[in-house]
Amino acid sequence: MFKLILASLLSFSFSVSLAQKPIQAYVTQHQVQLRSVDPTQSDYSDLSIIGEAIGDARIVMLGEQDHGDAPAFLAKTRIIQYLHEKKGFNVLAFESDFFGLNYNWQMVENGGMTLQDYINKNISPIWSMCTACSHLFKTYLPTCLGTGNVIEVSGFDCQMNTKYLMPILDSVLRLYKLPITSSPEYGSALLPLLSTWYDYTKDTATTDKIISIYTEIKKQLAARQDIDEFWMQTVDNLIQQNIQFRNWKQDYWKDMNTRDRQMAANLRWLALKKYPNDKIIVWAHNYHVSKYAGHFPEDFLNNANSMGTVFTEETLLLNQTYILGFSSLKGTAGRLSQKTYKIQKPGPNSFEHWINPNFEYAFVDFKKYNLANPSGKDLFFMAGSIKGNNHHTNHEAEWNKIFDGVIFIRNMYPCEPVAH
Repeated sequence: MFKLILASLLSFSFSVSLAQKPIQAYVTQHQVQLRSVDPTQSDYSDLSIIGEAIGDARIVMLGEQDHGDAPAFLAKTRIIQYLHEKKGFNVLAFESDFFGLNYNWQMVENGGMTLQDYINKNISPIWSMCTACSHLFKTYLPTCLGTGNVIEVSGFDCQMNTKYLMPILDSVLRLYKLPITSSPEYGSALLPLLSTWYDYTKDTATTDKIISIYTEIKKQLAARQDIDEFWMQTVDNLIQQNIQFRNWKQDYWKDMNTRDRQMAANLRWLALKKYPNDKIIVWAHNYHVSKYAGHFPEDFLNNANSMGTVFTEETLLLNQTYILGFSSLKGTAGRLSQKTYKIQKPGPNSFEHWINPNFEYAFVDFKKYNLANPSGKDLFFMAGSIKGNNHHTNHEAEWNKIFDGVIFIRNMYPCEPVAH
């Protein structure tokens, strides 16, 4: 009788294993425990598996489920340190002000602006004012700057501080003696209109006029042989920023896609123009770094065209890029100055439940699986943050094609503000 029961149990166990999706079996067998997310732990031996997965990629994108995920920020900081010290990455680009971060960095290197002022002025406070980022901003980056082993900080977001930008842009347009600056109405009407664009986001006709002025400026800049390409890119951002906010609250995906396409263009400019010989780390939201858009079961989501999707449409950049998403099982989340919320409990057959219950942190490299299964179509549930504002909500998708790898965090908790 005992033998019969044992045989039945073994048969059941075998049938369950056969019922597993191939991707589930892969995750179960190939997940790797990470020792810690504490950035003060400088023994990076547990991160070497991430380095192996990245291989020769010179662009590594680091996501996050929401812009207040403290342990994700700690993990990203530790990974940045590892990539800098062991893999030679020397540029850190944030989902923040393209103009300010790129224009002001030289002043930091020349001593004309402190690193802390640069960070506070140009990087979103959701990171710069979060204690989980303090080690990165107040210890690691300043130490690198002081020793000469610099991590250059940059940005790629078209949402820019135009109050700071416009007087500088005005001086550049006048310096290059663009025809528009000789117009009688340039100083009295055009420049004031451009400088207060944010007052007209609900006024389509005025916004269209602002866009047409910037389009003419771009045309005149393009006619100058000696123009710095940075200014062309900056004006492009101003055009797209106005297009984005013209669609704000009117067409969700037109708004989102305008911004993501421009962020991809900015990142491409950084990778191919400004830093063609450097290794770049990208800090952004899971959604923005995600690729492989257009395959979702819901038509609504298939209107999305994320930065990672647009950026990796170019084969050269696809082959040079490794995208690392984040996922978590339980806890609370929420951004600074916003209410915290409880993370949705994932279903029993989700990615989060495939992770060994003894692992607080884990890494799974999907790229190896995808290479071995090029024609596979593996829909599974994971909290990867691609559905609107439901940042920690489980959703069914081909996550192994959206991200090249995933960092798992068992217990999520929100940022605490830096004390003044």
